[in-house]
Amino acid sequence: MTQTAIIVGAGLGGLAAARALEAAGWQVRVLEAGPEVRTFGAGITLTANGLAALDELGVGDAVRDAAVRQLPEGVFTDQGSPLQQGFRTDSSALHAIHRGTLLELLRGDREVETGMRVVSATDASAGGRASVTIEHGAADPDSSDARSERERRRDRARGTKVGRRIHRLLEPGDEPIDRKAEARATKAQVRALRDGRFETIEADLVVGADGIDSAVRRALWPKARTDYSGATTWFGVVQAEADSPSGTRQYLGRRAEFGMEPIDGGRVYWWGMARAPMGGRADDEVAAALRQFDDWAPEVRDHIAATPLAGIARRDLWSLATRLRSFHRPGVVLVGDAAHAMLPTLGQGGSMAFEDAATLGVLLEDHGFERALEEYDRARVDRTQRLQRLAQRVARSTTRTRSPLLVGARNGALNLMPALATEIAVDWVLAWRSPRHTE
Repeated sequence: MTQTAIIVGAGLGGLAAARALEAAGWQVRVLEAGPEVRTFGAGITLTANGLAALDELGVGDAVRDAAVRQLPEGVFTDQGSPLQQGFRTDSSALHAIHRGTLLELLRGDREVETGMRVVSATDASAGGRASVTIEHGAADPDSSDARSERERRRDRARGTKVGRRIHRLLEPGDEPIDRKAEARATKAQVRALRDGRFETIEADLVVGADGIDSAVRRALWPKARTDYSGATTWFGVVQAEADSPSGTRQYLGRRAEFGMEPIDGGRVYWWGMARAPMGGRADDEVAAALRQFDDWAPEVRDHIAATPLAGIARRDLWSLATRLRSFHRPGVVLVGDAAHAMLPTLGQGGSMAFEDAATLGVLLEDHGFERALEEYDRARVDRTQRLQRLAQRVARSTTRTRSPLLVGARNGALNLMPALATEIAVDWVLAWRSPRHTE
């Protein structure tokens, strides 16, 4: 009999997991909380390991065709003086693409059930099937509410996504949902609200791909905590200009960094990260970003100023503070940010999600169900958590470097370090191979 999977979340990791499991012969349902699959957003940079994972998922060539292949131009001071030349080898080549374009390529013609907010999940620890609690027609999870920032921080620390309602979890042996039922429950059950009525959704496997505020993780790893990095980031997409880069360019300043790179459609994706109190927002984020970077290199200010107000976004940077010992429970597995949300300083969040999905698909195809999840842990936990730690160290060298003396020391070290040495230091990241080719 065909095995079934519910994938929670239709972002990059969820759509990648859907591809992987379908290729392994599974019947897949993809649930998305929002009213539609979001194809807008900013850019994403793919390194060799991410592309190798996309090859395993069957979309690598399509992504290469759509993306802009480039070599890093290098690292510069906030005034535009060069600190370190970019890597110039084939292994260091990057492919930059708009996130919406990438989502469309991953989705293809796949059906996604929107307006389905998963608020909890149970595993299959008692021999039943994994299941999830959903709320149909739920409000947009990113919509604003009137709660104070202190309450938002408290909910973040608890792993609770604002606006989600949690129903009571039922384990095997608990009183059944149907109060009139005479038999005790023999499978894991949860309550789901649909048009005022509860329903149960079960599957052989639940894949939690619902991001850093994962409801799946919250239900089954309730002690996991997220952490605010102390930094916020602005990002936008503009049409390429005369002073736009031909490759990825990074600028480092005092407690801040800025980057930009060409993406598909003759556009440039830019981002600016800086220390800031949590929850800060402005009516005009373009003006706010210009204030933050007002004394930086002219091309930095030019690209911010060229961004329409509707085309800029701001997001506080959070990571998963708890290092999970395992990414799976019986019948439930986490991928992407739900498992190992990291700061974006290495540009590896998307690539790690693709590696997760590709690894999971191959292992489920080649091994028995339980062994596949055990092998998934062996392949993914140490690698992703090593990257989490490295991303935090890199963030400290940028957004937490405050004094002119420390800024000068950091810049001097970069100036003396050959680009090749930096590339060798991260070679273990880029050298990922599918489990299909490592046995």
